Amino acid sequence: MKTRIITLLVAIFALLGSAYAQKKIEVYKNGEIILSEYVTEIDSIKFEEQTSPLPNTHNGYEYVDLGLPSGIKWATCNVGATTPEEYGDYFAWGETEPKEIYKWSTYKWCNGSNETLTKYCTVSEFGTVDNKTTLELSDDAARVNWGGSWRMPTEAELDELRNRSNCTWTWITQNGVKGYQVTSKKNGNSIFLPAAGYCGYNDNSTAGRYGYYCSSSFGSYYNYYTSYLYFLSSNVDWNGGERCNGRSVRAVFREPYIVLVSSTVGGSATTSSNSVESNGSVTLTATPNSGFQFVNWTLNGNVVSTSNPYTATITENSEFVANFSVLSKENGHEYVDLGLPSGIKWATCNVGAITPEGYGDYFAWGETEPKEICYWSTYKWCNGDIYSLTKYCEDSEYGTVDNKTTLELSDDAANVNWGGKWRMPTRVEQKELLNTSNCTWTWTTQNGVTGYKVTSVKNGNSIFLPAAGFRGYDGLSNAGNNGNYRSSSLSTNGSYEAYYLFFNSSYVYWSGNYRYYGQSVRAVCE
Repeated sequence: MKTRIITLLVAIFALLGSAYAQKKIEVYKNGEIILSEYVTEIDSIKFEEQTSPLPNTHNGYEYVDLGLPSGIKWATCNVGATTPEEYGDYFAWGETEPKEIYKWSTYKWCNGSNETLTKYCTVSEFGTVDNKTTLELSDDAARVNWGGSWRMPTEAELDELRNRSNCTWTWITQNGVKGYQVTSKKNGNSIFLPAAGYCGYNDNSTAGRYGYYCSSSFGSYYNYYTSYLYFLSSNVDWNGGERCNGRSVRAVFREPYIVLVSSTVGGSATTSSNSVESNGSVTLTATPNSGFQFVNWTLNGNVVSTSNPYTATITENSEFVANFSVLSKENGHEYVDLGLPSGIKWATCNVGAITPEGYGDYFAWGETEPKEICYWSTYKWCNGDIYSLTKYCEDSEYGTVDNKTTLELSDDAANVNWGGKWRMPTRVEQKELLNTSNCTWTWTTQNGVTGYKVTSVKNGNSIFLPAAGFRGYDGLSNAGNNGNYRSSSLSTNGSYEAYYLFFNSSYVYWSGNYRYYGQSVRAVCE
């Protein structure tokens, strides 16, 4: 700037001639003298250096904020260009490098023709179906070449730019290049889109007359087509054309959203990222302190999930709160109040386990110690077979009748092993847990273990029931696939059966099966 000012002064005074006396000239920048010289005398002049604001940049590339409703920022030049008037590079849809020849035989995502697509295909007529309709970022020319949060615009974002309620489009010649000046009606800012034409095979005869700007969507039944913004001096519209052709890319980005997490008393919360692009995802993880359990995630005071970890899709600045509740204990074992009508409290883990994900021990019905092999020949309450029951029998066909239908506490695995007020649930109490007006059942994986998360619709509290399988005469079966949970109730189908809760990933139901099977016990207390 200093050199430019001095040159200007010399030129001025050379024109004025030498008939004038010497005069001191001062040049200021931000109120401070940056140049002081004696020149031929004229009226006193004070020069002030003018400076322009620095352009907005993202990852080293300039952008303009047009004040659009979406918040999208538009690059000032095409990918591959360094000025707004340069045409830049041309990209086949889904390719990230320019090339000399643009045709199907050179296209990355096919095997030589428009009927052999290998990616981004929804109709088998055109190739291998993967139902992808929007470019992945690894195939996005803007993201790969410019990095940061730059990407190709979606069809909706190009449509927003084309919308005459947002912008005016004026065909002009800028620095010798024809194209459209797109001026925001929101804030008066503008961008220039040169009429760069397109490359089909090795021809670009349309340059200077037409513009073809890629979206990130193919948007057509004909999967070998892609949607693009098309213009000439008299019209701006949408069009579709073959993916293999090379077209201009004008990149966009949105300021990333901020994701914050906090927690109530009883635990802590973390997020996999504090900054995420629109429609990106983050994983939220809640960690309860000893004596507390995770309840739910809330956003702006509204419950959004009871899953932990929880993967959230982000569409705005968000602050999530992890909520915890106090875990209560009975005789040293933790329980959860699910707010059930009966008032029954459910244990947080199986009898014999120390965590909610632990399988715990397996008990034959009416036995209080686990064992490896479970069959009639090893069952406590019979003489070796189904017809010789010695306790809990209503039918003489199956043994000695005593008409006892509910386990005595001395034969209750929960009470014997945990003591206090703990006991096995009755069939009525298991049905209460199954009732969808009380709880929702969600098949999930918790700390690497599959099972059901049972969440109260009354208060949001939950328990986890691992798919622990069962034990029979062949040992442990179906662990990781099925859950088999004992009740304290004898089956009405026959004295040789007891009721139990059964589930797998597809369904949950309540039924009866042989008493000798070794099954899980989830205790309750009142």
